[in-house]
Amino acid sequence: MYEAFGAAVTEPSVEFRLFLPDAQVDPAQYTRGGPPRIRTVRVVGDFQPQVGQAAWDHTTGLVLGRRPHPHGWLYAGAIDALADGYYEYKYFVEFENGTTRWCSDPCSKYGGSENENSGFVLGGNDTVVQPIARRRPLRDLVLYELMLDDFTAELRGTRAPLDAVWDKLDHLQSLGVSAVQFMPWTAWAGGGFSWGYDPFAFFSVEHRYYTDPLNALDKLFRLKALVNELHRRGVQVLMDGVFNHVSAGRDPSRGFPYFWLYQDPADSPFVGSFEGGGFFEDLDYDNACTTEFITDACKYWLDDYALDGIRFDYAKGFLRQGTPPAGISRIVSELNAYLAQQQRPHVSLILELLTDNRYEAVGLTNRVQATGCWYDPLMWRSFEAGRSGHVSTALVRALDSGRDFDAERSPVTYLENHDHATLTEQCGGRERWWRTQPLAIALLTACGAPMIHNG
Repeated sequence: MYEAFGAAVTEPSVEFRLFLPDAQVDPAQYTRGGPPRIRTVRVVGDFQPQVGQAAWDHTTGLVLGRRPHPHGWLYAGAIDALADGYYEYKYFVEFENGTTRWCSDPCSKYGGSENENSGFVLGGNDTVVQPIARRRPLRDLVLYELMLDDFTAELRGTRAPLDAVWDKLDHLQSLGVSAVQFMPWTAWAGGGFSWGYDPFAFFSVEHRYYTDPLNALDKLFRLKALVNELHRRGVQVLMDGVFNHVSAGRDPSRGFPYFWLYQDPADSPFVGSFEGGGFFEDLDYDNACTTEFITDACKYWLDDYALDGIRFDYAKGFLRQGTPPAGISRIVSELNAYLAQQQRPHVSLILELLTDNRYEAVGLTNRVQATGCWYDPLMWRSFEAGRSGHVSTALVRALDSGRDFDAERSPVTYLENHDHATLTEQCGGRERWWRTQPLAIALLTACGAPMIHNG
């Protein structure tokens, strides 16, 4: 449902669609929360001169009409006859108490450049992402964890990072990499450098990854083209999805829109205490609208970009089992059913559980019925061996990485990742590089999918 909202372009027109759930219309939408108490919504942006208005003039912006939706209310309106270009916009919202607020579009597919505006494109190149010819199961992969900013910093010049990745594809394949797991590309607030673990726009690609002033209209095209090229080479593509929390922000114009679109943000059913993830603000998976919003975001990336998997960041932070399941348990269940219905085998749904207790990690992976999980014990025990120079029984046990996983599930093994120190450092520095050799051999011969972190 949510993937259909945002700015829908049918050149030369664009229709804006903003959905708000309402428990009085559909009681299943939420049990905690309240109505947004919106009086009017106007679309304001740099497209306004095209229709005879001043840019960013909220007094003349397009007023969205409000109409019933089976699960709440839909605010919608269209603008015709726009010239080709990249346009940024925001919603100017007036609430019932007379207060006003600038908010981004929660379902925008483009992240804005300066003020976390939303965006849309008319013109430019586009392409359809083709599925990989043969998708292999997780256990048969060698993964490369790639951070777009870091990976391209020394080679991209003025190019967009998504373009610069192409320079290194031959190198990646020479390493034996058969899958690239991209660290988060979804938009974050602030526009500066970030690892991407502070999301606020779950359908948007971060603008710094696709922006090239010399070719301003080819934005999402860059990511689609890169995925197509990796698929052409037989390399699977996974995204790192941060869905346990959100960066609600203190500035309404730069924070999570489904928080600030409510007259009293405390009434937002999308944000609220769930399992105490501990980072930023929890997404409230006690409410069905939140689960549907995030599940639809996952389906959008899997479908529109023909992705081969999603790694769920800190899944333990929104893990709740039981009957009915909630949080990551419910999301994985729904995605498994969706992928089975579409007959798309070997799409990997990988959990990060942040536990060095192998029994807990394996048990949770089996119960949630994910494809696999990040397997921390091998890294931590290797760190200990690197520092001490001795192999303990704990490392020997960690090497038996496939033990107790269900037959169709696999660990993702690694000796270092983006979140921790390097193995070389743990082993005593470059002059003691040789200490890493037996551990690297262990990584590449243990059960599961070995992962290398860029750099």
